[in-house]
Amino acid sequence: MVVKHNITAMNSNRMFNMTNKSQAKSTEKLSSGYKINRAADDAAGLSISEKMRRQIRGLTQASANAADGISCVQTAEGALNEVHDMLQRMNELAVKGANGTMTTTDRSYVQMEVRQLMSEIDRIQSTTTFNEQNLLDGTFRGIGLQVGAESGQHIAITIGNMCTNDLIASALSKGICYQTNDGTPLCNNEDRKPTGNERPDGYYYQAPGDGVSTHAKIGYVNLNTIGQWKEAGHSHLLSAYDLTVFHSFSYEAITDENVKNRLTTDYTSLWGATGGTEEALSDKAPDIRYFQALNVFAKSAIEDVSRTRSDLGAIQNRLEHTISNLDNIVENTTSAESAIRDTDIATEMVKYANNNILAQAGQSMLSQANQGNQSALALLQ
Repeated sequence: MVVKHNITAMNSNRMFNMTNKSQAKSTEKLSSGYKINRAADDAAGLSISEKMRRQIRGLTQASANAADGISCVQTAEGALNEVHDMLQRMNELAVKGANGTMTTTDRSYVQMEVRQLMSEIDRIQSTTTFNEQNLLDGTFRGIGLQVGAESGQHIAITIGNMCTNDLIASALSKGICYQTNDGTPLCNNEDRKPTGNERPDGYYYQAPGDGVSTHAKIGYVNLNTIGQWKEAGHSHLLSAYDLTVFHSFSYEAITDENVKNRLTTDYTSLWGATGGTEEALSDKAPDIRYFQALNVFAKSAIEDVSRTRSDLGAIQNRLEHTISNLDNIVENTTSAESAIRDTDIATEMVKYANNNILAQAGQSMLSQANQGNQSALALLQ
């Protein structure tokens, strides 16, 4: 029996401290809800869960980005819906103005409405914005929506220029012919094919308009494939000159380089034309032929706007699927991260209750061990 060292008390105290530490960790896990509160709790688990957290937060933001993209697309598509309505009205007015029962004065009234519609299309084009970015002026090209947690995971959105000038340029680049009974120098029929400008592939070039050869006015058609050339009456190749009673046209203002290239390919060598030409708004009274030109322009513009709206609708559907996929990944990754990081309350509560009992038992045993030395005192008395 010794009194210098109380080994029993030391053992009881050590075990009591271990139980207290274990109980403190259980209390921390239960109060925080996390199984890993510091790297020492689970070093490997911490690294894995932090990697998952990065992915989860990135994908959550990517889902929000895609939702912003849908809002942007809907803004542009809503504006183009109004443009479509105005083009449909323009087509209606073109058919109305081509009616032979109308007088020149009547057509001038129709002309004024068409001009206002074209001006409104240009106003919508210049003022439709999303987050202070213009959507319809041709600058919204290759805009990437970050729809993933990693770099480079994006969906690109491109919206062309929806101004009247570019819609006219697009119509000109298609080489559209239309039938009239107007035998002006602008027309060519099967009996009056121009010579000297034919190509081996069966195409020929002509310069409709006021006789001045410019890039904007020159187009081409294939006489062998266009049926109108074999019909009675006169066929005209749509030119900027035909539409100047409704809207001015500027070659330099065209923003679509592909359209510019279609308007200028091989034209310079054939006609000695120069770029940068501009067709000013004409004050002449429109006759039937100008409304017939407006008719084919409206048809072309409706096709162009329809194509753009279809592209935007397809992008919106794609983004909706993207959001669904991102949300699904976030949900499942969060579940995996939770399994690593979160406290299992039931299991941890069992440990806490067990440690609580052990702590009370340890405290009692420590008290008993300290009283054991009292027996040595009885020997000394």
